[in-house]
Amino acid sequence: MNEQQLDKYRNDLEFIRQTAQQFIRDCERLGFQVEFDVTQLTGIIHLQMYIEPYLRQWCKEENSKLASLLYQIDIPEHHYPERGPCSDIPALTSLVVKRELIKVILRKLYST
Repeated sequence: MNEQQLDKYRNDLEFIRQTAQQFIRDCERLGFQVEFDVTQLTGIIHLQMYIEPYLRQWCKEENSKLASLLYQIDIPEHHYPERGPCSDIPALTSLVVKRELIKVILRKLYST
């Protein structure tokens, strides 16, 4: 799925909220605690602002467990920032949100 195809979903609040719920589910499967009210989200940047502090904390405290989360989310290693996933937290956050959004879109497209 290319960036242009993703753009129409990045502005759809329902897809953004489903993306947040997908992120929370993936985190909970691995024992990460994530708490925020998805109904309060106002856009994709807002979602990234919620997720980034979690990723920053996990990079410091749970680095090995974070690798399992990235695998669960299905982010290929070749998409990580050059010096590793924790070397650029904003880029990592963007990757996480993008991949979770793609999962939500694909589920929607193929469930009907």
